[in-house]
Amino acid sequence: MTRPFPFDIVGFDLDGTLLDTSIELAASLNHALGSIGRPPIATDGVKALVGMGTRHMLTLGLQQSGEAEGETIRALHPVLIDHYRANLGSNCPPFPGLVDAIDQLQAMDVKLAVVTNKFESLAVQLLGNVGLAERFVTIIGGDTMGKGNGKPKPDPIHEMIARCGGGRAAYVGDSIHDVHASRAAGIPSVAVAFGFLSQPAEELGADAVINHYDELIENLELLGAIR
Repeated sequence: MTRPFPFDIVGFDLDGTLLDTSIELAASLNHALGSIGRPPIATDGVKALVGMGTRHMLTLGLQQSGEAEGETIRALHPVLIDHYRANLGSNCPPFPGLVDAIDQLQAMDVKLAVVTNKFESLAVQLLGNVGLAERFVTIIGGDTMGKGNGKPKPDPIHEMIARCGGGRAAYVGDSIHDVHASRAAGIPSVAVAFGFLSQPAEELGADAVINHYDELIENLELLGAIR
């Protein structure tokens, strides 16, 4: 007899987990920096700034070439957002194997969700533009739960589970914030080694690490068997 899949819900981070958004994020960050004469940051360098939303990314980007005062951040953030929104989905492919993995999960009646620190409106628009929005029961952004209640707090993970109708859940991400949010919410986490990592994936403290999406189902099954 085949054992049923152990999770009712699988949630995903967005940037660096579902999609490689680094080129688009770098272009918009550098557009904002360039508007005040700041030097650009290489795409690989921008990857390490992603994870806590665009305002945080902008702050860290400004700090690399000088001051990052509140007034400057407030002035440049809409410049960054306007550029980013205008180019959403133009160059951000899904990571290899992702579509096949979510096909398999949905074939097993697993509910899929996104929990990101990107603004909800941007996350919804981006996933819509790349043809993936309808695959997810809910898309929760960094502003969905109110200011200061995004990851690494567990609030958006709890909300994800509630919106999906409850049940056993796991979460997939690429940052320490993803792992901490999962742990605080009491659910297992899977780290992707191909994401926008600020440290080796093995050091994030996740319950499992995958190098490709063709390893996701197996690792979730193993986690479900031991937790």
